[in-house]
Amino acid sequence: MQITRRHFLRLGGALGAATVIAPAWLSASELQAAAAGAGPGTGRKLVVMLLAGGNDGLNTVVPYGTGDYYSKRPIINIPQAKVLPLPGAPGFGLHPSLAKLQSLYTQGRVAVVQGVGYDKPDLSHFGSMDIWQSGNPATRQASGWLGRYLDRTPGRGGALRAVSIGNSLPKLLTGETTAGIAISSLGGFRFADGADTPGSEAARLHQGYLDCCSGVTGDPATDALLTGGRTTVGAVRSIAALAKANSPSTATLADQVATAMTLLTSSLGVEIVMVTLGSFDDHAAENPNHDRLLGLVDAAIARFHDMAVATGSPDKYLLMTFSEFGRRVNEDGSGGTDHGTAAPMFLVGDGLAGGMYGAQPSLSALDPNGNMVRAVEMREVFSTVLEGWLAGPSAAQILGYGPGDGIHPVRFLRSVTSPAAPAHPAIAY
Repeated sequence: MQITRRHFLRLGGALGAATVIAPAWLSASELQAAAAGAGPGTGRKLVVMLLAGGNDGLNTVVPYGTGDYYSKRPIINIPQAKVLPLPGAPGFGLHPSLAKLQSLYTQGRVAVVQGVGYDKPDLSHFGSMDIWQSGNPATRQASGWLGRYLDRTPGRGGALRAVSIGNSLPKLLTGETTAGIAISSLGGFRFADGADTPGSEAARLHQGYLDCCSGVTGDPATDALLTGGRTTVGAVRSIAALAKANSPSTATLADQVATAMTLLTSSLGVEIVMVTLGSFDDHAAENPNHDRLLGLVDAAIARFHDMAVATGSPDKYLLMTFSEFGRRVNEDGSGGTDHGTAAPMFLVGDGLAGGMYGAQPSLSALDPNGNMVRAVEMREVFSTVLEGWLAGPSAAQILGYGPGDGIHPVRFLRSVTSPAAPAHPAIAY
């Protein structure tokens, strides 16, 4: 099909003709961003794993050497005989469902940051999740801390730098001026007008966008829009080809991680992918459900490691877990736990100085709600990821802290140089 200049402008209108060219998952503003192009993937990559509902950190990283743990959890405790020990961390071990994670820990590929939380904790799911994703417990912000990182690094990658596997875009990947996208699967990358069908009118029109050269109108603004349309079509065609070549299901957490790694290892410029596993809110009969969920986490982390190794550059990939809060120290009367505060975070990858960091909060000196007092402020982990891993701009600006706030990086990365400020060392036993 020959597309004349008039036909091209009438039918396409470049980026303005969203019904003609727009992929189903791109808004008008995202189409404008796509005009910057999707360059080859470079630098380090990040997988963020959300354990939604409030993961029980005490039954995940088990303080079996602490008598209070067993006295306050007579029913739901993990017997010491079943705990998976962590070399170099006497008195601590992993839940028995985390055997693959234990193996990676013994290889130096896992950092466990103990007692992570924030001051004046919010015990509601919505409120605490909002704080963790916005990254600033002092001032509620409409954007997420990784979204603000995207705002401040516009020259990196392409329009598809951040992706959430799911049906909605979380605050974490929403910036003030830019945002990631949400997909349910790679198959969700498609054109809204049916242009994926070979020989269709829409497919011929899209080819016209690709064939059209810049400078056809003589108007710089119009030519820029036309170029943006060509870039968008080319980018989405690349994604469609990726989906056909390798389109894993997202039915399980491991499948989500496989999709994440497929995106991160492509040439699309994707830098950050978020995956989610829910149902951690165990107010009753906790152990069977928690056993199952941690088994899914273990399988997903193993999938991440295997796919990172397969790239030949496993030290370019980092996985970070978080949950909106931990659980209360004392079990309740239904074999479960109420909403808590501080909990461990896992970081997995070949670029880590593996080991235990932070400190286990006291199980006896609790806050007025019967919860642990955090040992590490969450922004101390985030700042290390932002500056040490992603090589981003000032973490203090993104996370909203100053010199007097006592925020110091946690030194779990092999490549992070020693700062002037003190840092959280590995736990000394």
